[in-house]
Amino acid sequence: MLQPSSLAPKYARVHPIPSFVFCFLLLATLPLNATGWHTSGTQIVNPSGAPFVMSGVNWYGAETTSYSPGGLYAQDYTVILNQIKSNGFNTIRIPFSNQMWESDPIPSNHFIGLCPSCKGKHARDILALVLNYAGSIGLHVVLDNHRSEAGNSNEANGLWYITGRTNYPESSWTNDWVHMLDWTHGIQQTQGATDTITVTYLASDGFPTVLGFDLRNEPHTVCSHTACNYLGGSTWGTGDGIDPAANPNPNPFTPTCVSTSTCHDWRLAAERAGDSILGEATTRGWDRPLIFVEGISQYPTATGTAANGPYDFYWQGGELLGINGNAANAGAPIVLNAGGNSSSLGTAVNDAVVYSAHDYGPSLFQQGWFTTDTCYVSGCSPHSLADVWSRNWAFVNLGQINPVWPGHASYPWSNTGAAAYSSAPVWLGEFGTANTSSDINSTGPGSQGQWFTDLVNFVNSSYTLTTANNPGFTMQPLNWTYWSLNGNDSYAILNSNWNALALPAKVDSFLCFDEQGLFALPRGTGSGQCGSTGPLPNPQ
Repeated sequence: MLQPSSLAPKYARVHPIPSFVFCFLLLATLPLNATGWHTSGTQIVNPSGAPFVMSGVNWYGAETTSYSPGGLYAQDYTVILNQIKSNGFNTIRIPFSNQMWESDPIPSNHFIGLCPSCKGKHARDILALVLNYAGSIGLHVVLDNHRSEAGNSNEANGLWYITGRTNYPESSWTNDWVHMLDWTHGIQQTQGATDTITVTYLASDGFPTVLGFDLRNEPHTVCSHTACNYLGGSTWGTGDGIDPAANPNPNPFTPTCVSTSTCHDWRLAAERAGDSILGEATTRGWDRPLIFVEGISQYPTATGTAANGPYDFYWQGGELLGINGNAANAGAPIVLNAGGNSSSLGTAVNDAVVYSAHDYGPSLFQQGWFTTDTCYVSGCSPHSLADVWSRNWAFVNLGQINPVWPGHASYPWSNTGAAAYSSAPVWLGEFGTANTSSDINSTGPGSQGQWFTDLVNFVNSSYTLTTANNPGFTMQPLNWTYWSLNGNDSYAILNSNWNALALPAKVDSFLCFDEQGLFALPRGTGSGQCGSTGPLPNPQ
């Protein structure tokens, strides 16, 4: 989970030329066609070509010093996964740390006591058990690099690497992602320990269990109580020594900071990791995974500079304004290639990027748009929630990707072989609220309940637009995973025993109305049905 830049962690809670050679050379110069999970416009598409909408939950724990998904001290992993499915969810975002992946320790029985098959096993093997059972019951997974060293919340330095006392440089981060791709294809790993459980690649529906990789949780700017250092944290589109005024879309491997692990442009880092993952898949002849890229936490305004601001602020991981840029700052959409290095890039991959945002309410932090005139519909006040969301992240879904290159008539999309695009899938990777009635039901302008009621309606409008949920514009289906499943979290779906819902209305009157796919709860008033605790309330 996130917090604004100055807040404490939330856990308190990829001769004549013979004809076959000619064909190979031709293919090597063309964009790769869709295979495996892929995207088309604003949609995620499964390998058979049908749209898939992620409607799921976050199940955290493997990124912490317990080195295992939470709740295994209370229930077996099969029981927890069955609960996820039975409550209508189809996707799980599973965080992990680089330390967990690389050291592969044996979790203490204190954390896995009611998971008999977990005892004595190393962390990767436990995660393999979880993935294999999830796939066997038709659930799909996004693996999320939540932080470098094991611990709570996001990485304190706001970056995708750490150096110094603990050393997880960018090279390790990238290598771990490539090895994780291999692992999901059934190749046992040996870092820390040798795997004994092989990951089963395909789920029961015949599609890869793992949809793709959330490259880093909540890259952000580090702020004190008096100031924020934008250039010291994760920036978007600053170029890391390559002047965006000269080239806003460079080969991401060329900055000199890569070898020393001192880079700050998150956009270029995400491209490097995504290219490495996709290059590995292409080299091995595998289906390509989706590459999920989160936003940052602040971005220079149209009258500001990266060095001196002023800045627009948003939730950590939620600020996607850098995709388009503005009159003073070049836009920087994510473009991907199948592999690359500082001298050349692989073939462009135009169907693998999913943008991700995190969004929370005033109980986490009293943002400026939570006030006495906060309302839902676009234009209803200066603090319309629909306008806040569309400005910061939903514009990607609305076909409003149109990157600016100040002083130029058009953006140089083709620099890396990429095709221009105006929209992409959006995944609301985290959002959540606590478990009292006022945390889910609106209690007035600027309230936590208003934010949650309105956000659920906003997402719902992307599936079925009604007079009640209409935000003032028409979206395509949004993807989401609620934070969190964990019965030990203040925003929990499950109770402290991990065997029932903590607040049935949160699922049965709210989240279920946004569930999509085969497992979505049926509508009705009977026990366990969507609407059994009342209909979805209208937005404020």
